[in-house]
Amino acid sequence: MGAEIKVPTLEGEHVLKIPDGTQPSATFRIRNKGVPVLNGHGKGDLYVEVRVQIPNKLTKRQKELLQELETTAKVDNQPLVRSLLGKVKDMFG
Repeated sequence: MGAEIKVPTLEGEHVLKIPDGTQPSATFRIRNKGVPVLNGHGKGDLYVEVRVQIPNKLTKRQKELLQELETTAKVDNQPLVRSLLGKVKDMFG
């Protein structure tokens, strides 16, 4: 559903807008909020990775709402097709 989060930076907090539909492990770049560039001018970029926290216990009402959502939302449960270059990038970080 999207959100606005406060991200700590070297200069204080920065408000980052997370758009609707953002997937887990998505990475956002905040320009010029990273560490200073060595032997140069300006600052580098700060990267923020989205991590999803899944609750361990749900109330009865929460389970009912999730089941209702399941009936209205079509989930495409297909494996992600990755290119050879994408697989190589995953292996080496």
